[in-house]
Amino acid sequence: MNDIIHHLHSVIKSKTQQCQVTETLNSGLGLQATENIPSESIIFTEVPLISGQYSWGIVYGYEACHHCLKSLESAQDMARRLANDRGLTLPLPHLITQRSTSHCPECLVAFCSDTCREEAIRQYHTAVCTKGDPNHPLSKLDEVWRNMHFPPETISLVMFIKIIGGVLQSGAIPPIFEYFYHRIDNGSIAHKLLKQEFVSQLETLRDGLLQLYGSNLHVQRLLDRDTFVRLVGLIGMNGQGIGTSSFAEYCNRIDEANLDPNLKCAINDKIDEIYTKIDEFSGIFTEVEGSGLYELQSKLNHSCDPNVEICFEKGDHTLSVRALRDIKEGEELCISYISPCDLERSRHSRRKLLLDNYTFFCNCSKCKSQSQDPDVTSDEEESGDEMN
Repeated sequence: MNDIIHHLHSVIKSKTQQCQVTETLNSGLGLQATENIPSESIIFTEVPLISGQYSWGIVYGYEACHHCLKSLESAQDMARRLANDRGLTLPLPHLITQRSTSHCPECLVAFCSDTCREEAIRQYHTAVCTKGDPNHPLSKLDEVWRNMHFPPETISLVMFIKIIGGVLQSGAIPPIFEYFYHRIDNGSIAHKLLKQEFVSQLETLRDGLLQLYGSNLHVQRLLDRDTFVRLVGLIGMNGQGIGTSSFAEYCNRIDEANLDPNLKCAINDKIDEIYTKIDEFSGIFTEVEGSGLYELQSKLNHSCDPNVEICFEKGDHTLSVRALRDIKEGEELCISYISPCDLERSRHSRRKLLLDNYTFFCNCSKCKSQSQDPDVTSDEEESGDEMN
């Protein structure tokens, strides 16, 4: 553990002087402000150890860089697909960034740049490239995965493949991954996080991966039955959801543009109409979605009154941590593990959500301040309101 803490100290010093790794009283490691931090400040940015797009998103046409998850569609093409309107035209076309692509010369998987392609080949892709074979066993595994893990997805098969590729190319399991999966002492947490029928189907996935890559001793160790279940559990607990959208980037450029107020108002009305169409046809699935494992972000503990949030300002898997309010020196930096809507629910409901999904009993300042509230779920409160 001391080696990991020393490693994290060196990592965070290279990214920011505004926070440090610290050991908390009840939540293990955490991040603590080392100075006063103004609201809206970006405290640090971080690229993941590994990231991957969700399988169903690929099937449904969400084109993204295989390495960094940057959307490969232009804003107009993305808006047309999501709104199911091929004649849709975005205003101010000069603000639409044209996307370039680079491809693996063997399997033709797409990247947003030569840099991403070269990084992928160097880190993991060479060992797991399908060589363009449409009948490659990985394609069959992906189909198995999709059949047992329907949207909304929370775990990326692509991440597993990239982790294995990294192990094969480096000849070792990286020490930081050792730390991640040893945080889960046994399979019980993973079984709690995953539906029982899903856990039972993991054996099919594990067998397929062993048949493909099990001749490597490090991969054998990674795919040991208990270790593999823990690996799934750790990705479920520590994986950070990623969302990227070329259309959202375009909308941000509209907001930032120096335009005549009347023109900006008219354009915003047009964008609102487009979002209405998107909502009607695509619902909540409006972004390239995936997940990633981050060294520093994974040390952010939960609070029902968070003082920082996660954002993806660069339109790829690069994560930023932004202050939601003024933060005082010595305060722990905390995000919310649950949605803004869930944060408004009763203390009992929030605690139940966190216990069911993250296996801990929340004792944050907000929960403590509501200790005299009745122990009822929000649904029960709403039912009581209707009866009164």
